[in-house]
Amino acid sequence: MSTEQGVRALVAALDSAGDLPAGFGPLLERVPREKFIPDRIWVDPVPIDRATDPERWHRAVYSDTSIVTQFDNGRTCWPEVGDRPTCSASMPSVVAGMLDALDVHPGHTVLEIGTGTGYNAALLSELVGPDGSVVTLDIDHGIAEQARARLTADPGFPNVRTLTSDATNGASGHDPFDRTISTMAVPLGRIPLAWIAQSAIGGLVLTPVRADLTNGPLILFTADENTATGITLPMGVAFMESRTDRTPRPPRTPRHDHGPVDETTSDVDSLPMLDDPSSRWALAVAMPSCRYDIDYEGGKPVRAWLHDPLTGSHTTITKDGTDRCYIRQSGPRHLWDEAEIAYRWWDTTGRPHITDWQWTITPEGQHTRPRSGATKR
Repeated sequence: MSTEQGVRALVAALDSAGDLPAGFGPLLERVPREKFIPDRIWVDPVPIDRATDPERWHRAVYSDTSIVTQFDNGRTCWPEVGDRPTCSASMPSVVAGMLDALDVHPGHTVLEIGTGTGYNAALLSELVGPDGSVVTLDIDHGIAEQARARLTADPGFPNVRTLTSDATNGASGHDPFDRTISTMAVPLGRIPLAWIAQSAIGGLVLTPVRADLTNGPLILFTADENTATGITLPMGVAFMESRTDRTPRPPRTPRHDHGPVDETTSDVDSLPMLDDPSSRWALAVAMPSCRYDIDYEGGKPVRAWLHDPLTGSHTTITKDGTDRCYIRQSGPRHLWDEAEIAYRWWDTTGRPHITDWQWTITPEGQHTRPRSGATKR
């Protein structure tokens, strides 16, 4: 498969799926994805080597799939599959959708959080044109250096500046920014104020937000001096956490080693409650530091766990053969009790969809709540 064939196939596939924003076909053709993908990659998460299987490598590059380029901050070497992906090339449909939502225009100054392979920065470079500029930040020196090499290779993208930096501090000295885009998931309530302070008035900040219980939504903020208001976009995304915000994953086996176990039942159908993104988001807002996992049989949820790694609290939820759920809780936090209260609030509030939430950021704090007038879905 040639580069031209690959690009045409990708553009056609995105267009057929309804995932190609207007005008983005020529953009993807001008910036071939393969120029930013390493020769050795992981996909779902099978290792692929361009040297030994070039056809498979090209198919992966020009399909609408994410490609892992690093595991475990580089400690796991290809072809071994690591525990946690720490760098990847996002799905082209997600890349195009986010750039379209960011509404970039020629002449804009853009800050990118999370350089990764450099592909997104190259696309931004094309969108802002020769009169605009892009500053892209990555905390990993090796990743930033590799991206810089790709971005400066002939013919290069001279309006892109690649910096190794903790992105939570923004890029003071290069601001104000007309647009800011983050490709890392920011913890709920901890969107860096520097991103807002370094934005031009009326500038847009696009970032995925996550809570410990779930990947959260994609939020588009409009900046006004040191404050911002945000709307939730309907586009579903899942991005990696920043390196300073990663927490242990919950145990999949029942663990009740933190004091006595409290056993109870509930008439709340807890498994669909955790399986539905909108109700799970309401729980996530109310239950900081809580994680979950679900087992499925025949495509249906049959068992779930809630776990708080900070306190060691743990809850197991199973069906008891009736419409009720069997609950076992241990630890300082009774996680099911918290979840049930949050769920009943969400239900009585009108079951707001995840896109019904609105956001505010001020120097005094960050808040999210369902917008007034949200209708039950």
